[in-house]
Amino acid sequence: MTRSEPLESGPLGRREFIRLAEFVHTRSGIRVPPSKKSFLEGRIRRHLRALGFATMNEYCKWLFEEGGLVQDEAALLEAVTTNKTEFFREPHHFEFLVNVLPNFQGSSGGGHLPLRIWSAGCSNGAEPYSLAMICEDFARTNPGFRFEIFASDISTEVLRMAMRAIYPHSAIGPLSLELRKRYLLHDPGCDEVRIIPDLRRKVTFKHHNLMDEPYPASQPMDIVFCRNLVIYFDRATQRTVLSRLCRCLRPGGYLFLGHSEGSIADLKLPLRPVGPTIFVREEAS
Repeated sequence: MTRSEPLESGPLGRREFIRLAEFVHTRSGIRVPPSKKSFLEGRIRRHLRALGFATMNEYCKWLFEEGGLVQDEAALLEAVTTNKTEFFREPHHFEFLVNVLPNFQGSSGGGHLPLRIWSAGCSNGAEPYSLAMICEDFARTNPGFRFEIFASDISTEVLRMAMRAIYPHSAIGPLSLELRKRYLLHDPGCDEVRIIPDLRRKVTFKHHNLMDEPYPASQPMDIVFCRNLVIYFDRATQRTVLSRLCRCLRPGGYLFLGHSEGSIADLKLPLRPVGPTIFVREEAS
């Protein structure tokens, strides 16, 4: 439903803020305390202007009293989601991965299951494609090594960008010259690059909200990247989400969190730290 008059939106009322904040928290896990009212208002204002609503309160009435959530839930969550990523962000994680890949070599060939990696909250695809480059480089010198990368995000918009795998040239600064030559396509005179088809085929993208069960891991994962995501959750939601991720991770597998995530020691998870924001899943007791 849209309005025909693109008027300036009024301020977000207290009651409407509470309803929006509770909805966003319930459906995405993202905390929106009163101190972030202006943040929420700014994100929603852009969205409601696109719909043509005159005021914040009018938009909220449509959402919560006139059935608007049925058609607008995904777009609303899209509006409030933060998507920040880059290739090889937090390089020490990828350095650690390079060092542990030989541990998986024996179990990924000879008819066994491939190495399985999940990039949860993959944003525009820079993270899973970085992982694919690392694994493909290892596979080039280790015949029989196989891998699969599964990537998911709550945002359908960034997933479309990830599947297109087209990035501005300014985004590839962290890639070495060798990686650029090996895994990127670049037309002279164009300011964009694209991931080569062979590497794109190694990554499967799917829409998934970490607040929803069941989780889409059909088989236990060897490695899960879930970085700079749970920082937006309250402690109870962090424990719920990380517990679910642990159930998707095989014993001995690795979980990578973001540098901003902080300590998770009080969450009593079956995880043992093995590096800065890197954890190994412990065997069941």
